[in-house]
Amino acid sequence: MHWLRLQACAALAAIAAFEAGAAIVTISESPQEIVASTPGYRVRVQKAPYALSVQVGGREILGHDLSHSSGARSRLRNRDRHLPFGPVLNWSSAGDRLFLVVQPEGHTATVDVSISFRPDHVSVHWRTRDPWAELEERFPLRAGGHWYGGSVTSGHHWPLEAASLAYDPYLATSNQAAPVWFASSGAGIFLETYDRIGCRLNRDHDGIFAFHAAAAAELEYRILIGRNIVEAHRAFIQITGKPAVVPPFEYFAEPVFNTWIEYQTRVTQADVESYARKIRESGFPSKVLMLDDGWASHYGDHTFNREKFPDPKRMVEEVHRLGFQFVLWVVPFIETAAANYERARSSGYLVLDRDGRAPASVKWWNGEAALVDLSNPAAYGWFLNELETLQRAYGVDGFKLDAGDAEYFDPRFVTARRITPNQYTDLYASLGRHFSINELRVSWLTQRLGLVQRLRDKSSSWSLEDGLGSIVRHGLAESLIGYPFFCPDIIGGGLDTSFKDPNFPGMDEELFIRWTQASALMPMMQFSFAPWRLGPDAQRIVRRFVALHRELAGYIYRLAEQAKQEGTPIVRPLFFRNPEDEQCYLTRDQFLLGERFLVAPVLVKGATARDVYLPAGLWKDFWAGTLFHGPRLLKQYPAPLEQLPIFVSLD
Repeated sequence: MHWLRLQACAALAAIAAFEAGAAIVTISESPQEIVASTPGYRVRVQKAPYALSVQVGGREILGHDLSHSSGARSRLRNRDRHLPFGPVLNWSSAGDRLFLVVQPEGHTATVDVSISFRPDHVSVHWRTRDPWAELEERFPLRAGGHWYGGSVTSGHHWPLEAASLAYDPYLATSNQAAPVWFASSGAGIFLETYDRIGCRLNRDHDGIFAFHAAAAAELEYRILIGRNIVEAHRAFIQITGKPAVVPPFEYFAEPVFNTWIEYQTRVTQADVESYARKIRESGFPSKVLMLDDGWASHYGDHTFNREKFPDPKRMVEEVHRLGFQFVLWVVPFIETAAANYERARSSGYLVLDRDGRAPASVKWWNGEAALVDLSNPAAYGWFLNELETLQRAYGVDGFKLDAGDAEYFDPRFVTARRITPNQYTDLYASLGRHFSINELRVSWLTQRLGLVQRLRDKSSSWSLEDGLGSIVRHGLAESLIGYPFFCPDIIGGGLDTSFKDPNFPGMDEELFIRWTQASALMPMMQFSFAPWRLGPDAQRIVRRFVALHRELAGYIYRLAEQAKQEGTPIVRPLFFRNPEDEQCYLTRDQFLLGERFLVAPVLVKGATARDVYLPAGLWKDFWAGTLFHGPRLLKQYPAPLEQLPIFVSLD
């Protein structure tokens, strides 16, 4: 029976053997293993028990660990029992595919394993006759070296194996996430799916990277393959897609201003107009002004609160007259008090609770509300038309699409088309492609849309986890998972709880300056706390780095165009320049802006010097012109408050 199944798979594969992108593969067998060789790599499959390893140039970049019974091995789980993969019962090949039948240890069930070979990756597909609680793949972390990627919110663990992480389910929530991880060995793991998955990286410090499909009969993943991590990243971009568009130049050239920290939900029309005028009077350059939460009559009614905004059309006209494009904050929720609630409910535009009888009630940070069913094309079109109506009626230029987090979508909810939580996130994010000016906080697999992404709201602090200390690592994580057009949150922090705290001492001017400096050589800058409220010395330094960002705008925009053409990040880890240099993988508080600039922000309060690592090459201090040959560690390099260490590559 197994053999018949294999022959059927082989026949189908033979038809597609010469499809575009297939690798040239030679398969050989010995008593112990099956070996698939391509011009770029070799895959070895041990027969008893099943174990897989990938080698490049004779060096293993990823592989199972059979050194002990609880090692990193493929396995199934049913209830509380784990069944590691046992022997390969049969195998065959056709074209660029290898087919195996594997039997788990201590069970009569079998797993059909299909391995497809491409020039820069291998696709592995498991299929079982009946669903299991988990189909789990496990690899030892040490085989890959240092690990990066996954969720932006875990990016401050740099590299990831320094932490103990577990996500089950693994959701796009709080900030961007993607089911992709990269290793310094040149390997990567990519699960291109919206189905429920979980992942565990060094959980309980076990040294294992594990991922699984839950309540499933299939698991499919790709092993990205390169001579180094940069090539593995390139393989990922080739699969997921390069950005289709580049955001407008204005986004990169000058800071965005946002009303949130200055006014929060108390914001009024008079506040917006005053804020816009003060930006101009203060001399801070900007072409984009965002009106954040607090403008709508109710959440879900895309109409202005007329008590607070008596003449919104005039307000937008005034903002335009002052030289800004005008952006509105929106969410996918409709509260029951909204006029749109009954309209959406009666039209079938709302997500239903698990019994399918009434609209689901979702708890979010502003209370409870219904959720627009974006799986319904009619509801999607209606919601999009609501936004386009704001454009037509008032001249709104774009939208900040907040929320959309997968955590708000219970997989048991009833929708017009069956979707998963991460799929809901991307449906919502996809609305952004209809507007040249957009901003998202959460996405899963929307890399190819070319949307503007923002790091989640940061506390007004020096915190490594959610303050200034996190923005370099989180920005690098965002770049790695395929989102080059990002903003490192509001300068000085965008998390309102910091400013609502009755013990909040006021804006820390040192923090604000260092945040401005760190943002100045990132793709985008965004202010909300009014920088003209700083003291004169702090203002002078802030203005200096806003001016530097403007001076580099042409270069940054060329990098954005390069990201569209090649998929290369704008902001890059040091290992993008020197993937063979171990220290580049461990340097967590510096970044490259393209190939030209190395930036080493000061992220510690009170520091006026910091260590700077220069990779191999000739470097020039951007300010002093001093030359240095790398690789070299500059101990306690001067970084007074008015200075940001920047080095220019002369190679």
